[in-house]
Amino acid sequence: MTPRKISHSEYELHHHRLLLRRQTERRDGIILIVTGIVYFLLTLICSLPLFFLHTLEFAFTIVCIAGIAIATYFVLSGIFSLRSGRRPVTSKDVYQWRHKARLALFRQARGELPPGYTLKGRMRTLVIGSSITIIGSLVMWFILSGIPELLLARTYLVVAALLVELLLILDTLYLRAREARNLPAQSAQDLSLLLATGELTSGEIPEEQSPGEDDTRV
Repeated sequence: MTPRKISHSEYELHHHRLLLRRQTERRDGIILIVTGIVYFLLTLICSLPLFFLHTLEFAFTIVCIAGIAIATYFVLSGIFSLRSGRRPVTSKDVYQWRHKARLALFRQARGELPPGYTLKGRMRTLVIGSSITIIGSLVMWFILSGIPELLLARTYLVVAALLVELLLILDTLYLRAREARNLPAQSAQDLSLLLATGELTSGEIPEEQSPGEDDTRV
């Protein structure tokens, strides 16, 4: 079944948004890969003192495994994001994006918030994020507490944990809560603009841009 054609201006709007999304995915992929490499190097540097202390061989092993696992996660996530961002934007992608965008706007205009913006979703994010931060910090503190020479590292650990916790609280209890209050009205406004663009403008997408064919523009 061939999808109903959309106006050329609306097609260009969604096509531009998809191009921006691909660009963001490429940028995020590069950032994740660089972060993973830097994290791996920092793990090696921080674990060197443990390597020379035979009484802390177990701690050295745990630190290395955790550092390699986290660094690998960042690098693999970056590779997947980079590959996704390099995919060309096809007309089929535009139709699917347009359908999902309008469906989401309809739901949000009726007051149905995305899972990450509901009170339950925000509290789940806060609890899970705080638990991971606290448990990880306590484990690292336990490992580093037996080395008096790493007092500065323990200080950095506490500061980093507090900053992460502060960002979690700020994001879940303030930023997302504020966006959730404004989302229904903003979605209704965006939906009306999209509907007006699709219904009041003339002209349809050219035949060579029919769904399923690649759009070579990048």
